[in-house]
Amino acid sequence: MESTTEVWKTPHLPCYHLNSPPANPDFRGREDILERLANELLPSKNAAPASGAGLRQFALCGFGGIGKTEIAREFSRRHKACFDAVFWVVADKTWKLDDRYQQIAKAVKGWLSNPPKQHLPESNELVQAGPETTWLLIFDNADDPTILADYWPQDTGSGFGSGSILITSRDPLAKSMYPRRPSGLDLGPLSQGDSLALFHHLTTIPNEPEDMTARRICHLLGGIPLVISQMAGIISRQDLTLSEFLQLYTNPEERGNLYKTKFDTNMVRYPHYLATVWDFWTLKFDARQLLEVIALLDSDLIKEDLLMKAAEELNRGTSYHYKTSTYIQARSDLLQCSLIQRDKEKQQISAHRIVRKVTFATMDSAKKDLMLKTVGRVLWPLPPIFQPSKEQEPDLPKPKSSGCGLHAAIFGKKQKK
Repeated sequence: MESTTEVWKTPHLPCYHLNSPPANPDFRGREDILERLANELLPSKNAAPASGAGLRQFALCGFGGIGKTEIAREFSRRHKACFDAVFWVVADKTWKLDDRYQQIAKAVKGWLSNPPKQHLPESNELVQAGPETTWLLIFDNADDPTILADYWPQDTGSGFGSGSILITSRDPLAKSMYPRRPSGLDLGPLSQGDSLALFHHLTTIPNEPEDMTARRICHLLGGIPLVISQMAGIISRQDLTLSEFLQLYTNPEERGNLYKTKFDTNMVRYPHYLATVWDFWTLKFDARQLLEVIALLDSDLIKEDLLMKAAEELNRGTSYHYKTSTYIQARSDLLQCSLIQRDKEKQQISAHRIVRKVTFATMDSAKKDLMLKTVGRVLWPLPPIFQPSKEQEPDLPKPKSSGCGLHAAIFGKKQKK
């Protein structure tokens, strides 16, 4: 690109270019996370940071539906006045990044900080922000954080101001990909108290005798905001009592149908529901198969040697050569979207029980039956004395590897450990 003369202008501030849905009136809980974000991202009240130390950054990571975007939106709403400029950028595609950067350039009458040359607006007018200027840039849905490289603000000292960057991403590597030190957290479920508060708010059933039922439902829903919102929407839409809903949800077949019901009190803000939010159909074959094995074993912690043996057994007798590197790649794919977590030291894999249940619900009966028989050969040293029936709970020998049960929802019950 030919060199052009850069024209420096005073930025048009304050500027709040959020271009996102308004504050969520249903937001509940997460006060500890919001306090952590405030400590990490709010500009200093005493003085602007010196050059080279002015960029604060933090990443919220976790699987879809855990509430990353809502927390980022609530943080920006609460603390907007602390910044001279706040920019919300949807970061799942490069073309969206390009489009948003162009919009931001127009909104502030130039650029707040120097962007890459290939992303300069046609006028090529740059903004020089003084050292006291504060800004917050939110990269939302940056599930492939590598694409942010060309859009990451560079601290050039003069004209950079005091900046904060908040990332939401399914990829846990977003915490360490750009900062000098890892900065962020893996978002967990809501606490039982916050889950109950959100559930009561969304269902608005002032029925005190059903309080224990509500508590049991919240425990079963696992503290995932999307699950609570979707199930609350079903309760309201179908005019169910909590007892009626609990009866449906504790039936494996009915629960699978509930996961696929596209109704949510928050559909305007978040277009996904449980059957779509984790994009199972986009997973590679080996990653999907590994996730199905994890769902089948239905344990909070699973030793990796057991998963390797189960995957090998599933591919035995086929033309497909299953290798250690195949397992590692499948594991990496699932870790990248936070569907599983790994304890390197103990060589164990874990997955949230709702992830396991939704995965299991998306498997057809033929696949469940095949996988149960195949994986059972890995778990038990001898064949079962008899094949389990839908009416009778299987009475199977003790498995080789402790800590794992076998999901037998298609038989109506779960096998004892």
